[in-house]
Amino acid sequence: MASVLAGCGGGGGAPPRAARAADQERGTVRFTIAVPKSTGTSVARRSPRYVSPATASLTVNIVTDPGGVSVVSQSASLTPTSNGCSSTLASTSCSLAIALTPGSYDATLSTADAGGTTLSQGQLVDFTIAEGQTNTVALTLSGVPTALSVAGAARAVYGSLSGGFTLYGIVAQKFVVEALDADGNLIIGPGAPTFAVASSSGSGFTIANPTTTTPNTLTLTPPGTNAQSETFTLTAASGDGTCSLTGAVCSATFTVTNDVQALFVANGLGNVTVYTPPYTGIPATITDDVDNPEALAMDSSRDLFVADNANNTVTEYAPLYEFVTPTVISNGVTSPTSLAVNAAGDLFVVNNRQTVTEYTPPYTSAPTTISSLAANVPQALLVDGSGNLFVANFEAASVTEYAPPYTGTPLTISTGVNEPSSLAMDAAGDLFVSNQGADTVTEYAPPYSGTPTTITTGVDLPQDVAVGGGELFVSNGNNTVTVYAQPYTGAPTTITNGISSNFAVALDGAGNLFVGNAGAAPPDVAVYTPPYTGAPTTTITDGVTLPRSLLLTP
Repeated sequence: MASVLAGCGGGGGAPPRAARAADQERGTVRFTIAVPKSTGTSVARRSPRYVSPATASLTVNIVTDPGGVSVVSQSASLTPTSNGCSSTLASTSCSLAIALTPGSYDATLSTADAGGTTLSQGQLVDFTIAEGQTNTVALTLSGVPTALSVAGAARAVYGSLSGGFTLYGIVAQKFVVEALDADGNLIIGPGAPTFAVASSSGSGFTIANPTTTTPNTLTLTPPGTNAQSETFTLTAASGDGTCSLTGAVCSATFTVTNDVQALFVANGLGNVTVYTPPYTGIPATITDDVDNPEALAMDSSRDLFVADNANNTVTEYAPLYEFVTPTVISNGVTSPTSLAVNAAGDLFVVNNRQTVTEYTPPYTSAPTTISSLAANVPQALLVDGSGNLFVANFEAASVTEYAPPYTGTPLTISTGVNEPSSLAMDAAGDLFVSNQGADTVTEYAPPYSGTPTTITTGVDLPQDVAVGGGELFVSNGNNTVTVYAQPYTGAPTTITNGISSNFAVALDGAGNLFVGNAGAAPPDVAVYTPPYTGAPTTTITDGVTLPRSLLLTP
């Protein structure tokens, strides 16, 4: 008897147990395979060997060795109710017994899903049936890839294989590369192809290819130059010719663009300073037409807008900010305290906490007044991806939402709002409002008409809020920043080291947190990396005087 154990596990369930019962009948070969149950989770799909949970049948072809004369070509169903199969919560284990005369043979195996699509094939395996002996022959099934997957394995990587990736910052980042079978299950472990990545166009990135110890991990080190892109070709290789099969997909291309975010600091004592990663050098300084910068905003072309409270102006600077003559917007501007820009380039200004005005490019015409209720005391602005404008009204204890073209009656959000001071929005469109009058942050899901989630633990006179990467950051008036993980209702991580009179917080694409500390000696911007415990990784002091507002290039 020979018992051939097909490669078991992986592909979509917990590692199944292979049946090992010996068949004592002389002249019988037994093929055993365990099909894992799919759990629908990526963690459970990562198992030592590949067998797809979509496997529904097994085909065995046996020929004589030598000679190659066909002896058996047989298929078997591999379902929980099939003959020779038994089922557990983890897997379905099936055995196929074939009667053979003693001698030497070659066997090949392949599996298919319920529709007959090939999921895996086995390499040619030799086995011998000898009278009075039991032979066990290991066979690894090779998954047939019908698609390749590339995904960012770090918070600093955004995007997809088809749409391209953006890699934020200047630090090397990991990507996960994998093959998928015809039913979308991962092909991992023995039976999986090996991967190599090469540049196909562009330059600047450094590639560290997958290795035998990290077979599904690719590392790319960015050039550190904003907007520099490179296109890569991912190639899967299989030693048994799997990639030459009809329908096998063993190559894919993807593009990665480096985004190096500059940090802008509005210093209330007379300038705006600009820092580039790693934020340790001498900053560029914008002083032309800047006296008392109170707020910052940036459009899609990276034009910078500065609210100059003392000069009653908003100044617009094109890139190379310190070397260009700004456009000065003064018509209708009075002591501006907050700014926002929508995708069309429309500029919104809070004037003296009394009105909200809108300016359209090139900002030379008289503005449109959106809100003129001075008693509301508009405090903060936010524009979402659809161009809707949100206004935090401090005295009115409300947030009003204006849809383009901003002339209609706004939606008023008031439940849970109490002296709102700042606004933030996550990728799902959930709105976060810091309420100084209640020591809370309230979270509203679209369309913002329901009862909010109220966050109270660790919130104390909230100054500013930021959200990203599934975390909420609250700058508190008691010299702390509290960090909340989704769903934001648990105990926060509290940052105290390096925090002093912290008015503003900002978050970059890599998840680095920036905190403006006006009360530090000297004033600074402290930078914290995830998980935000301990001392800041970088403290920016050069050029920082009174950090009122922070902005990172989008």
